[in-house]
Amino acid sequence: MKTLHLLTLLAIVSSAHADWKLEHMVGKGADGETDYRPRPVPETMRNPFSKEDENDFQKRAKGIISKQSELNVPAGNTYFENEKRTYGYLMAQALGKRGMEAVAELQYEDAQATEWHQETNGIDFYAAFTLKHQIRKYFYFGDLLEPEYRERMFEGGKKWTEQDPMRRHHPTFKEPKEGWGPDARDSWVDIRNTENLFLMRVSSVYLMAEETGSRETAAKYKADILNYAKALYRIGMGEWDSENYHGHSLAPLANLYDFAKDPEVKLAAKACLDWMCTVGAVKYYRGGFNGPSKRDYNHPQPFGGSAPNMLWVLFGDSPQPNTHWESDEVHLITSAYRPPAAVLALARKQFKKPVEIFASKPSYSATTGFQFESKPEYLETQFIGHSFQMGSLSGGTTPGASDVSGFKILAFDEKRGAIALQAVPGPDPQFPGSPLYQEGKVSAENRVAQYGNLAIWLVRDGASPWLWVLPDSVKVSTEGGVTFLECDRTWVAVRPLGASGLGRDGGMSDRISKGENPPFPGHQVLAAKGDGKQKFCGLAVEVGEKETHGSFAEFKKAMLAAEVDVSKLSEGVVQYKAKDGKWLGFHWSDDPLKLGVWRNRKRHDWDEHARYLYRVNAPDDEQPAPPIFSRWGEGELYVEAGGHAFLSTVDAKGQATFRNDKPEALRPLITQVEETHKAVATTKRSPDVKMSK
Repeated sequence: MKTLHLLTLLAIVSSAHADWKLEHMVGKGADGETDYRPRPVPETMRNPFSKEDENDFQKRAKGIISKQSELNVPAGNTYFENEKRTYGYLMAQALGKRGMEAVAELQYEDAQATEWHQETNGIDFYAAFTLKHQIRKYFYFGDLLEPEYRERMFEGGKKWTEQDPMRRHHPTFKEPKEGWGPDARDSWVDIRNTENLFLMRVSSVYLMAEETGSRETAAKYKADILNYAKALYRIGMGEWDSENYHGHSLAPLANLYDFAKDPEVKLAAKACLDWMCTVGAVKYYRGGFNGPSKRDYNHPQPFGGSAPNMLWVLFGDSPQPNTHWESDEVHLITSAYRPPAAVLALARKQFKKPVEIFASKPSYSATTGFQFESKPEYLETQFIGHSFQMGSLSGGTTPGASDVSGFKILAFDEKRGAIALQAVPGPDPQFPGSPLYQEGKVSAENRVAQYGNLAIWLVRDGASPWLWVLPDSVKVSTEGGVTFLECDRTWVAVRPLGASGLGRDGGMSDRISKGENPPFPGHQVLAAKGDGKQKFCGLAVEVGEKETHGSFAEFKKAMLAAEVDVSKLSEGVVQYKAKDGKWLGFHWSDDPLKLGVWRNRKRHDWDEHARYLYRVNAPDDEQPAPPIFSRWGEGELYVEAGGHAFLSTVDAKGQATFRNDKPEALRPLITQVEETHKAVATTKRSPDVKMSK
């Protein structure tokens, strides 16, 4: 592990340019091309990044700055959190052709300067989405600001952090009412506590407290940051793999990494960035982002939400550039942070395939609430083939006032990078992912059993509708009651279980793909419906590719030869035997963490599954195996891909250490501990259980 002398590092971290002008921000690289430069960060606190990868990164950055410089940005739109896009775009434009003109617009008077922000010199330090941008505006672009305005920000920040701004009584508050402003919530800072907003708040308060000398506030928020890193490495991210919000957590952490003076905080920020890039890399694929996920918000692919949009800035690996901006891109472009080489290779799927990964996810507030001893709430299976990914939760897609999507397939597409095949046991094609907190979008409780490229999905509603939403480019055909989905290199077979066969629904297809601002342009809807003859209905799914079946014709033959037993469907029992002999059994359980899943007649051990945040399913003598490994509650993360290895740990005090090296140097460090862990776990494993043939 890297050993760091804190006093020495503190001096280095504090030695940034005294006068940081545009010529320091934008320069020319060795190849004569434009490059964007971060504030200095010690090399001992950075992941090595190859010259080739840096050149690719700068090319993407140049394209982003160029395109965002062409946007017509309403600079005066500063009410509440409206700056969440404006400020990001203006900072990008400051690096582009608009230069100091954009910097001037960053200093426009806030719409509520004399109302909500009178106590902070008219500077908006309230809304979390605004705060995220205010911090980079002050610390990165600060030397370009008018001296009077920069002084206002400093003095306002000093007043803001002289005591903890969270729930500090605000003069505009009279009585509780609707809304999220200080007049409704009685606070000097946004109290919303979703994970991305939590990170925007704690990072911003800490940095301004550290900057202005508010020691007590800085100490409190430093403790929160270290505890967050500790929780993240033990129980994972509460807002896990959110296609909509994952990218919004990267920006505040980049602020913390780039601008914190305290080396312990800086290393904690780096550890959190390493974690979020790693878990994002598992599901990132050629500009797409696979499920399952918390808060997916039903995006089309590729570049559907903030997760793939922001991760693309770091990872690339897409045949087309992104133009679905989040306005946070400038944070990564001007940051010194780069992901580990092993994580970059993981994102680009540079490891032996296929691979199956078992993952466990916490409850929503577990990480931000520092619930270090909490247990998993969701158990995931993720299968990565040569041209696709398929992922599921044992509990499927949660119905009702929820935001969890439980099943998704991401497939290779030559032109677009990756395309998503989304499905739901529900009636509304605008909600093929999570129900987005709305009743009636998912018919009932449902469960998914997955074994590699096979899946059985049942819903406890024998007459439930089933919908698939997929791009028009996917060729759809039906033979022998099986619906076939033919993608560029990936083939999917969908077999109804107590339901009608899937067929194209023209009305629903038009509804989601036509008109003004359609949610899924260029997409089609396939629909089926349970026959209502029993308590359950569902689908069996098998995915193939050239590496497994040779050709689409051979794939179809194999699918039609598969054996399916639905004789006990009324009891929630299904058995599926593929032509190659792979056998998957499903037995319904009201507890999604105890779903009966048999894989080649061996019952899946969910208790063992839950002992890991990430574990590759491989023979015992190959454990731990690449590309990702982390035990629940232990505080370490190991990544191995592309000939690189990365190990990051956060100890019980929130102290972070990391090491980039070769697999042969780092794998023994994990193997030694895992052998002890497995010896204990083996005594607790449930016995194998056989089902009837």
